This record gives sequence, structure tokens and C-alpha cells, in this order.
Amino acid sequence: MPPTQTTIDLPQVSVAALRAGNGPRLLYIHDELSSAWTPFLDRLAERFEVTAPELPGFGCSERPDWADTLDDLAFTVADLADALAPTAIVGASLGGWLAVEAATRGAPASALVAIGAPGIDIPGDPPFDYFVLRQDERPALFFDNPECAPEVDEDSAIRNESMTARLVWQPRYVNPALAGRLHRLRAPALVVWGANDRFLSLAHGEALANGAPDGRLAVVDNAGHFPAREQPDATAALVAGFLNDLPSPSGRGSG
Repeated sequence: MPPTQTTIDLPQVSVAALRAGNGPRLLYIHDELSSAWTPFLDRLAERFEVTAPELPGFGCSERPDWADTLDDLAFTVADLADALAPTAIVGASLGGWLAVEAATRGAPASALVAIGAPGIDIPGDPPFDYFVLRQDERPALFFDNPECAPEVDEDSAIRNESMTARLVWQPRYVNPALAGRLHRLRAPALVVWGANDRFLSLAHGEALANGAPDGRLAVVDNAGHFPAREQPDATAALVAGFLNDLPSPSGRGSG
């Protein structure tokens, strides 16, 4: 079944979202490429009630004046988790980073999944600065199979890039304080990484998983930085298996 459109009213903004499925709640925070519904979300919606909001400043959503930094959107994600609690939070790339940042700020996540999430500052091993590349050069960086890059209309692509740059420009795609805050992650955490990620080395995923009090790492073969886009079945199976193996009293459990 296709997702339905809904609106989530938060203290500072109303957020448009897509929703599908039945079962335990799952809040999905999109990556920087596109906020559109994907086959990965279809797979998750077979077992969970998936809510996928479009963050302020991305796609067709306006950017409020206050939405200016990574911190601002991390609190927006925390507000979304408050509105949907109890819910697991799953995020990809920038969305995964925001999910982690929100969780360190007290977002009530029953579980956390970060797919290819940047944010950890590893001296001598920075994220690749893709802003220096032309648009047609980026798929080869981000994807094991460049044909898996999503098609995004020009206006949305410009807005997504502009908002992403606003959030990650300085320091570029890292938060030097994040590693020291991972002890605040209260929920079980799964970090998912593409085996052939050329944007972020596996060391970033290992640091994130090892820094979480209850963290673990899973690697998806034949995938670059966006395994949920390249290998939706395998990635969704990892996420569903992780969530369904957790105890259920706090809203988790089999779907």
C-alpha cells in the first residue's frame, strides 16, 4: 500500500510526513539526497508503522528562520520522537547523524539505527569533501553502483544541497563534541555501514558503535554510503532483525 500523507504538529513547526504500515512505531529521518519514499521504507512498512517526515528546509518544506544549525534540527528530531513516542528512530547519512544527536539530547527513542551516519571526528580520517565535486561526479563517490543514485527534481536538489551545507559546512560533516556525548545514548543502537563506502571510512562506523553504551555494527555488502538505497532488502532485514530481537516492554518487539 502506498504511504499516506500526514502532518505532525510540533511546538515550533508543522512537519509534513508520509506514513505506512502497522506494528511498532518507527520514525525515519531521511538522508541529504531526497526525502521521497523508497523501497527500503516499503520493506520496513511490512513490519512497522513507518513515519517519514520531511525535515524543515528540505524538499518542498520551507525553512523557518530558527532552523539554521545541526543543533536546531537535532532538537526537531527530538520533538518528532516526543510526538510519536514510543518509537524507534532510524536515520540515514545526515538523517542518521541527526538521529544520534537527538538521542544524546534526550529524544525518547526505544531503539536507534544509524545508517552511514557521519558526525564523529577522527583526526586524519575526515569525510570526503564532496562539495568540491560536480553533481555528475558524486554518484561514483556515494554508490557502489552509481545507477542507484535517486532522481531528484532540480528545485528540490538545490534546496537539499543548500540546507545540507548550512548544517554541515563548518566543521565539515563532523561534530568534535559528539564522541564525548555518546555515553548519553540510552537505547540499544545499531550502526549500519556500506562495505564500499568511499565517503566515510568504516572507522567512523566503528567509533560510533563502540562509543554507544549498547551499540553494535553491521556491514552491508555491495553497497557504498547509502546501503538503504543500494541494498534495500538486505538493509531492511538488518534493521527489522535488530528491532524485533529487542524486548518489548518499552514499545519494542516483534511486528
